[in-house]
Amino acid sequence: MKIAIDLQACQTDSRDRGIGRYALSLAKEMVRLGGPGVKLMLDGSDSERLRDLRGRLRHDKVSASALTYHYPTSGTEFANDVDVVRGASMLRARTLGAMDVDAVLVSSVFEGFDGGAGITTALDDASLRGIAKVAIAYDMIPLIFAQRYLPEGSEYSDWYRGKLEEFRRFDLFLAISKATRDDLIELAGVDPDRIHVIGAGLDESFLTTAAADSAVDNEILRSLDIEGPFVLTVGNGDWRKNNEGALKAFLRLPNEVRRTHQLVFTQVGNEVTNGLVTEFASIASRVIVLGKVEECVLSALYRRCAVFFFPSRYEGFGLPVLEAMAFGAAVVSSNAGALQEVLRSEDASFNPEDADQAARILERALTDVAFRTRLIDGAAAHARSFTWERCASLAVDAIARLVSSRTARPPLTWQPSSADVGVLAGAVTVSDGGLASLRRGLTAIREGNRRRILVDVTCVVVTEARTGIQRVVRNYCIGLHAWAKNQPDTEIVPFCWRDDGLVHSAHAFARDSLGVDMPGDDGPVQVRPNDVAFMLDSTWEWPERFDPFLEQVWANGGEVVWMVYDLVPILVPETCHPGMPPVFRHWLNHAARCADGFVCISEATRTDLEAYIDEVLPHGARRPWSRTVHLGSDLESGRVLPTTVAAQVSIAAIGNRPAHLVLGTLEPRKDHATILEAFEKVWDEDVDVALVIVGKAGWSVDLLAERLRRHREAGKRLFWLERASDGDVNQLIQRTAALIQASIAEGFGLPIIEAGSQGVPLILSDIPVFREIAGDEASYFRSGDSEGLAQLIREGSSLGNWMRPSGIRTMTWRESSDQLAKVLLCS
Repeated sequence: MKIAIDLQACQTDSRDRGIGRYALSLAKEMVRLGGPGVKLMLDGSDSERLRDLRGRLRHDKVSASALTYHYPTSGTEFANDVDVVRGASMLRARTLGAMDVDAVLVSSVFEGFDGGAGITTALDDASLRGIAKVAIAYDMIPLIFAQRYLPEGSEYSDWYRGKLEEFRRFDLFLAISKATRDDLIELAGVDPDRIHVIGAGLDESFLTTAAADSAVDNEILRSLDIEGPFVLTVGNGDWRKNNEGALKAFLRLPNEVRRTHQLVFTQVGNEVTNGLVTEFASIASRVIVLGKVEECVLSALYRRCAVFFFPSRYEGFGLPVLEAMAFGAAVVSSNAGALQEVLRSEDASFNPEDADQAARILERALTDVAFRTRLIDGAAAHARSFTWERCASLAVDAIARLVSSRTARPPLTWQPSSADVGVLAGAVTVSDGGLASLRRGLTAIREGNRRRILVDVTCVVVTEARTGIQRVVRNYCIGLHAWAKNQPDTEIVPFCWRDDGLVHSAHAFARDSLGVDMPGDDGPVQVRPNDVAFMLDSTWEWPERFDPFLEQVWANGGEVVWMVYDLVPILVPETCHPGMPPVFRHWLNHAARCADGFVCISEATRTDLEAYIDEVLPHGARRPWSRTVHLGSDLESGRVLPTTVAAQVSIAAIGNRPAHLVLGTLEPRKDHATILEAFEKVWDEDVDVALVIVGKAGWSVDLLAERLRRHREAGKRLFWLERASDGDVNQLIQRTAALIQASIAEGFGLPIIEAGSQGVPLILSDIPVFREIAGDEASYFRSGDSEGLAQLIREGSSLGNWMRPSGIRTMTWRESSDQLAKVLLCS
């Protein structure tokens, strides 16, 4: 069964309310249960809100393909523009229909009246012929309080009742409570057989990321001017939340109780702000209004409140009550709507319109220790019994039963009629930038599930180097293309920036230089919906040149991902060419502020990157996600590669001596000098071992290079192969006694993988990335400690019992590319 979950409610103004949190939590768990059969559909009309949602999905590690739909909009008033709404409805529904799914789950039907992002549109059978239409049903609150929310003649009332007619036409309703089910039947006239109660769950990630820390909590409370015991009320400015009821109950508490407690609100409406200077002025000094708070603050408030007080007039479920209990709060709540299904203690509930009753129960919870203890004991376990896994399982089962009861449908195709064209033309005429949005919407329909990874090869196209980062770029281009050949819905497009200021495709380079069968002529890249721009190459100089291209990617609902190989120019700038650190820092600062995500070649590099982002990213800024993908290896098992004459001569000269191999370009951070010093110590002690260095001379190693060439052991027990083939490296690894790497800093350490996977003993400087790769299967010495390294060489040579790794495995570039592709497409 294939399901598309439309998460538009996580992008509208509902995204910060219970609806947005509910929809996202349910979708995450349905993805986990349903695997690749579940797709996420996102609204592309507001690129900033879209990027926020994509980022949240990435940070929460939701492994699902997230595709976008696009439509023309007309600013903040489009909800009432008939032409725009009709055009948006058509494009959104047709995009969902192109996804080849059995069912569409809409996260919230009642969105979009007040402008902003998102138009929730009718999903009619003409657009979704044979596809099951499912909606989450939260509540019927506007109908319950119709006099307040749906006054006759109001624009909103007409809009809501129109939406209600669309809502009734859905095939299945997933109700978040029994109370909501009853309201659907009684107020909306929905057939009970079309309603399935799935409940709601507790977000465990909220609990785990907000672990208790008394010192941190105390600092948070001090910063909020909370000085002692307090009553907490959370919600928003909606009349239904009855924040005024909290003021009334607090006012009715005995003077001594009020004097020793504070009343803390999060978001409130005018009835509170106005009331604190009029009817409730006498308690204003004991009331704190915080506004919207971050999760870390909310968790501290839940943990430290004397009582959590929830006077809501009606709830479709009541997630705040569940969260408060989970954090160990004593909860006193109204008994309206579904709150009776959530509450554990009936005697801690009250009629939301009875301020005297509410005050009596609140006073008891604040002053009666036994009563308060009873409210707390077992509450956390009760709250944790509400799981999203159970909700998602019930949702998936209900949808599966619906799908199985329907006849198989043919693939949906769309040939726009003249009437369709007229609707779209009308939408474009009155919209802002409508033609571009229409083009994106039609392209998204045409592409369906198809996605592209656009791969930056700007530098390698020019330099054609075959070492270091250039080698990685080449191998990933080849590997990603090979992966995509088995994925009918994925295409790899290499690209490079050119002097004309445009980004061009590089198919010819792939064919001619990489040997990849990639048809197509080169020209400016036309960005499509859902493209991923993968900035793979070392294009660190002048990163702003890519900005216009990346803006197009975001406008089309795609993502921008940069590759990070290491942070050496920032962490140890003294080991780099003087011009590199400022260039690299400028690039990384730019990338941190604009990228959607980063792929790092090791967890150690990712840790360094996250710490750096902490330093440079302003508080509250959108934070890019990060992932780790280890590199592949050129040394494929069982492959016989020829050796050069120089390598054969060196191998012959080594004879039967134990040979120690060093792989990597000569540069300061590789610290070949420490290795040479260690061998000079053991040679002076007549320890007959050989040292073989493979790698070209890099920056600032002239003295070391000259020293190697003129060394007394050169050609005898010291060998430097400046130019070595893969065959040379393979032969040397096969006969070496141990591999030595003395780096001060590294992004990965591919030689360790290549040698360690073949059981070659490893002698490594003790840096985090080497520990990450080799773990306990290597011998370590302190970085820069030539005597420590010399001692390891002595012990190994005298005892002959080197530790041989058995658990290190190399990946082929194809395997690494497979992992990389899944990260980029979040699949």
